[in-house]
Order: sequence, then C-alpha cells, then structure tokens
Amino acid sequence: MPATGNELRNLPSLDQLWDQIRKRKEREEAKRPTKVKSLETAPAAPSGVSRSPPDQSATQRKVTPPQLKRKKSIVSYRESHDGRTKTAIFDLPGVKKEHMHISFRPDHMTVEWTTVKITETIEDGRLVRERKEKIYTRTIPVPQGTKFEEIRATMDNSRLILTYPNMRTVRVERRKYEFGHGEPRRIEPTEVESTDVYEY
Repeated sequence: MPATGNELRNLPSLDQLWDQIRKRKEREEAKRPTKVKSLETAPAAPSGVSRSPPDQSATQRKVTPPQLKRKKSIVSYRESHDGRTKTAIFDLPGVKKEHMHISFRPDHMTVEWTTVKITETIEDGRLVRERKEKIYTRTIPVPQGTKFEEIRATMDNSRLILTYPNMRTVRVERRKYEFGHGEPRRIEPTEVESTDVYEY
C-alpha cells in the first residue's frame, strides 16, 4: 500500500535519521570500557587537592639515533701538475708487502690486501688460537689502452703509492718522423710592424 502525502511529510528526513543513529551509537560506545588505556580519563580530583605529576616512564622520550663517525678514507688521490698522471696513496698500517696484490686489466686495476689478526687465550687448560683474516679490494679505473709499463707502484713504510695515467687526458699517439724522406720543413721569417711591438 503506497504512502499518502501526509504520511510522507511526517517521516523524518535522511539527515535526521543519520543523526539519530550516530547519537545512539555514541551512547553505546560511552558505556563500553575503552580499549586503549591512554584514552581513559583520570577521575576528577576533589577541589583543593592537586593532582600528582604524570609518571616519567609513561611519557614518551625522543630517541635520537647515534651519530655515525666518519672514517678517514684509506685512499687519497692526487693529480700531477701537468694533469697527465694521477697518484693513489693507500694508507695501510700493519699490512705487509706479501699481503698485497695488484692486478692489471686494460681498463682497470684491482688492489687487494689482507689483514690478519691472531688472538690466543687459555680456556680449561688449553691454548685456543683464533685467526681472523679480512680481505679488502679497491678497483681503480684507468684509461682504455693503458699499458702495463705506464703504471708504477712503490711501497713506502705503511703506504702503497700507485701512479697511473689520468682518465681526463686525451691519449695521442706519437708521430713517427721519417728522417731523410721528403723535404724538411722550412720556417719563413715574418715581418713585424712597429705597432705590434710593446715595451714594458
């Protein structure tokens, strides 16, 4: 049976209906205990009595992450005055020459060194020897076409010094002059005007 015009006017609007549902839900939730303890309200203190300060353990403290210490680099690089060669200086204290190895490829060099740490302890009347060995590698790019003869390596106390061609320089093949063939090049004198000469 369809509703008449008077019955439709007496029905609550949709907004009023949702407001009633929300209010009923709020009343039901207020009766239930809270799920999160920090949301519980403290009982009101009687007038004239001060409340105690909050627990120090309950307050959140801002934890800062530890600062990372910047380690000094093992390798330092220097460029020659003319810019043709570069020098890599490895500071390797405690590493012996026999524990170092340099391998060469046409486009890169690999420097490898090993550190060995031996500790001895006595446990239950027995000597326990522990050996820790660490292997480190560094790869250094070199210009394409670099020859083995162009690389120099020297050992100075605890420093390994590598000298190799710089990547930024342009490699130019030397001209081969053939003496006795062809006509020698002549240099012609040029005339200089007085306006081109300056006195200092």
